[in-house]
Amino acid sequence: MPRRWISTSVAVVAAIALGLVLYNATLVDRRPPTVSRISLSATAAGDDHVAQTLTAIDLAFSEPVDHASVEQRFRIEPYVGGTFTWDRSTTAIFTPAHKLPSDTAFSVIVAAGFADVAGNTAPDPAGPFEFRTIGPPVVASMTPPAGTDGVPTDTVVQLEFDRLMDTASVETALQVEPAAPHDVSWSGPSLTVTFRAALAFGTTYSVTVGRDAADTDGSHLAAPYSGTFTTVAAGLGVDAVVPSDGVAGIGVRTPIAVMFDGPIDPASVDGAIRITPAVGGDVRVIVPPSDVPPPVAPAGGTPSPSAPPGPAGAGTILLFTPSDTLAQHTTYTVELAPVVHRADDPGQVAAGRTWTFTTGGLTTSAQNQIAFLSDRGGIRNVWLMNPDGSNPREITTELAPVTAYDVASDGRSIVYAAHGAIGLLRLDGSDPTVVTASGSLEYAPTIAPGGGAVLVGRRDTSGADLGWWLEPLPGGTGASRQIIANGAPPTGSSELGGDGLAPGPGPTPWASRAVFDPTGRWLVLVLPQGQVIHADLAPDAPAPSVHQPDMAAPTGIPAWDGRNADFLLVGSKTEGEGLFRIEADGRGAALVTPAVGPVAVAEGGGVASLVAPSGAHVGYAATPSGPLAALTSVPDLLDRSPGFSPDGTTLLFARVFATDPTRSDGIWLSGLDGRDLRQLTTDGAAARWLP
Repeated sequence: MPRRWISTSVAVVAAIALGLVLYNATLVDRRPPTVSRISLSATAAGDDHVAQTLTAIDLAFSEPVDHASVEQRFRIEPYVGGTFTWDRSTTAIFTPAHKLPSDTAFSVIVAAGFADVAGNTAPDPAGPFEFRTIGPPVVASMTPPAGTDGVPTDTVVQLEFDRLMDTASVETALQVEPAAPHDVSWSGPSLTVTFRAALAFGTTYSVTVGRDAADTDGSHLAAPYSGTFTTVAAGLGVDAVVPSDGVAGIGVRTPIAVMFDGPIDPASVDGAIRITPAVGGDVRVIVPPSDVPPPVAPAGGTPSPSAPPGPAGAGTILLFTPSDTLAQHTTYTVELAPVVHRADDPGQVAAGRTWTFTTGGLTTSAQNQIAFLSDRGGIRNVWLMNPDGSNPREITTELAPVTAYDVASDGRSIVYAAHGAIGLLRLDGSDPTVVTASGSLEYAPTIAPGGGAVLVGRRDTSGADLGWWLEPLPGGTGASRQIIANGAPPTGSSELGGDGLAPGPGPTPWASRAVFDPTGRWLVLVLPQGQVIHADLAPDAPAPSVHQPDMAAPTGIPAWDGRNADFLLVGSKTEGEGLFRIEADGRGAALVTPAVGPVAVAEGGGVASLVAPSGAHVGYAATPSGPLAALTSVPDLLDRSPGFSPDGTTLLFARVFATDPTRSDGIWLSGLDGRDLRQLTTDGAAARWLP
């Protein structure tokens, strides 16, 4: 064979080989597949990571993949059995074999190694994709709201579920007691109950949806729903009951009271109250506790328009006082028999009603507890709860709203103000003690260091201003001392209703308004009238030395800064508004940083207040001179009364609704960086995390 031919053949073969290499390098797919999206086929609550219990899981790939390689590497935790279907080899659809459990967190991954049709394998896993199944259906609200009194007899009832429901199952599970013929209609998740005839006057109706009610996925209510309302009475009506219906954690020293909308005849109350389990005690009629001075008849003897209706001094409260403390953690049922007559019209009788409440446990110490004010029991009182919001229990059991309180440093006693009287409650189980002397009205208590005395604002029963006093507590030492001769809170605290909140970022006139230095010598007091008072309480001084720092318009109560050994207070001066530092001995009032409202100081020196200029959101600074960094941003809620955990690592504050700043949205916690925001309650005010 000629040499030239052989050489030519070799060159041709080499060219062909090179061409194949170049072809493979430029045209053959070498890219591994990826998962471009993992999603749910049936989401809930408008959230892509909340699933209906009947849902599939879709996995979209960047290119056609080998089915087996994907299915072998698919993982879901907790494990759920199921099957795969495919859409054009680019989308895998995993359908669980059974309905997923409700309110459960899941995590989905595809392990590394799944391959495309060309054999390229993915070097990395896909995911995790995390989601949670929706919980059982619930009745989100009832109209009229559960517990409403005075409902018109031609009312309709609307139940709003949190999702679409299986209408037939709901209608079967629906009951109205006492029986009242009715028709039902649906609009999305809303069920409307229309009664065929007017309801009875003065009657409590119960609307119940049993557990057989299910949503469109077949999930049943976790527990039966029951809401009650009472129609308008034809005669004497009930404004409120204490404790409120259905409330848990009620204090074991609680009285049981029915508050009527008119004067009641004391001769008609025998046998009016029945309690199960049986409780011994006595029934009587009283007037509402109040610190409002009695109206003065004008010249000529014409009765004042503000005088109470009916016979002079006629009571409107039917009070049952137990002869002993109630059992702990026990549900009591109270029945009001329809026998109570109106004092000025014996022909009018109050309708009967039945309600329940559950007691909490006794508390021997408030240490490492969160104290707060709440009217959930019917009257605003002091409550305690664990730092995680659990185990709420009522501590004071007054029939007039508690407006302010303070807790001793050992956590074993509480002083509080209600209807112009200061009460002392020791948590060892002894009965409360009224500290205020007869003939006086006292407000805004603050316990002095050592716990032997309390600072109070005082008026006489006519309302005349008697200033501020340092009074010894039972078992304490020292004599009564007047600190300043004027500036006491006004009368009328018993009419502060609801959550007891001021409309602005500052305190109410009856809130605790003072702070001592740890030695008890120095005091800063913010008067309800807007003045700032500094007092030297040295024991060798014949009378306290008092002066007013050069500051105006304080918007909160002061705080003691232990790291710098001085006082902090939000107010204003000629150089601006914000957080001011007042030396321990009262010298100076230097502007530190812009702020609004009350101020709190952590053990380590961090400071919390409301961020200027709006005062809408709580802020934190590591030092008093540092700018406050806002920790919240929700526009329809306003923050109030910041405080710290004993170790200074967590912020405690209340929130109110922007549309109604006197209505609480509960008590919240936050990290110092604004993370871990948690709501502990849906009500309450004046929260303090006790050391």
